Amino acid sequence: MPQPILGPAGPTTTTPPAVETLTKVIKVDTSAGDATGFLACVLPKGAIVIGVYTISSGANATQTISVGITAGGTQFLNAFAPNSTGYAVAGTAAGSYVLAGTAMTADTPVYAKASAALTNSVLVKLEYYIPQQGNTW
Repeated sequence: MPQPILGPAGPTTTTPPAVETLTKVIKVDTSAGDATGFLACVLPKGAIVIGVYTISSGANATQTISVGITAGGTQFLNAFAPNSTGYAVAGTAAGSYVLAGTAMTADTPVYAKASAALTNSVLVKLEYYIPQQGNTW
């Protein structure tokens, strides 16, 4: 069987290196307690959030959702209005940590909060990755 033809230098590394994306899913329910803010998950040290999405089971006409590092914080999602059924990208409601590519300097608690009790429950999906050792991106 013939060998594949390689360039004169042979195989080389690919940059940037491939990374694996990880996901945390937060459920913001219709209970009034979710309107006061709650500890939803913890992101590991080094994590960089690269995407925020919502999956709504129905319209929430006037309520918004924020996700951040304190109850009522907006570092990941800032007053997003999930006002239709289905999957939605945070878009302009993405928080400052997402837009800046901020890495967590320690294991970081993540809180979620609705502006008022939701009409329909919403899942918030945080996509993140942890850079390979020696890389900052």
